[in-house]
Amino acid sequence: MKKALSIALTSILSLSLLAGCGSKETKAPAGSAYKDGKYKAAYDKLDSHGWKAFAEIEIKDGKIATVDFDYLNKDNKRKSEDAEYTKAMKPKSGTSPDEFCPKLEKDLVEKQDVDKVDAITGATNSVTNFKTLSKTALENAKKGDTKEAVVPLKE
Repeated sequence: MKKALSIALTSILSLSLLAGCGSKETKAPAGSAYKDGKYKAAYDKLDSHGWKAFAEIEIKDGKIATVDFDYLNKDNKRKSEDAEYTKAMKPKSGTSPDEFCPKLEKDLVEKQDVDKVDAITGATNSVTNFKTLSKTALENAKKGDTKEAVVPLKE
């Protein structure tokens, strides 16, 4: 009897140790309840410089998997790919859309929380736009509403 009990306890302890070695997946934030799908939010019009910001977020397994944040002009060209804009902005602000857009996207995927995304010196308005649009898209992700959300632009 003692031998059987000893074997059973040893087995349980061994399994407990092995379970602790399993992969540690990043969990969705508590209470997030995001539904899988793609969710997009964009402003309702071009800003005073001729750009319209948007954020598209893909949710997989209840977590933020990918983020696409950028601005489009009237010809649907991305601000992050506009060499002339970059050439004009970078010397004045120390950053440009081709740098800060991917950083914001990566930060949100890693942190899984819009409010924990770092500020970027020289891109204050873009960070604000990113957070506003991302929060709107994520609100839709909680409801499973994949229709593009249109947000009134306030300048």
